[in-house]
Amino acid sequence: MSVNFVFDSSLDDTTKRLCHEYWSYVSPSDYIAHLELLCYDHNTETDVLFATLAKCQVYLDDVHCEYCGRPYPLDVPADIPHARRLNSWFCEGCISFSGGQFVLGR
Repeated sequence: MSVNFVFDSSLDDTTKRLCHEYWSYVSPSDYIAHLELLCYDHNTETDVLFATLAKCQVYLDDVHCEYCGRPYPLDVPADIPHARRLNSWFCEGCISFSGGQFVLGR
């Protein structure tokens, strides 16, 4: 899986490792079990887990905006197969800048 991480500067190495572990999820099922295991392993609650994950931005390094080249931002691991199946993609900034013409022109 080729993803790039951008971490909040306040995160320590243990917390960064938690983010990497979260994004290592590849199974199409048992997402809840993956979350439960992460919470158990890191002795944390799900609300704290998601607050921590919010401090980490993850991007695919092989899918980019056709106009500006920005990498595709991910919200959850399940987004990865969907993003890789896209024939083309324009980021929100470019769609907004074009007044929606990038999307309408397709």
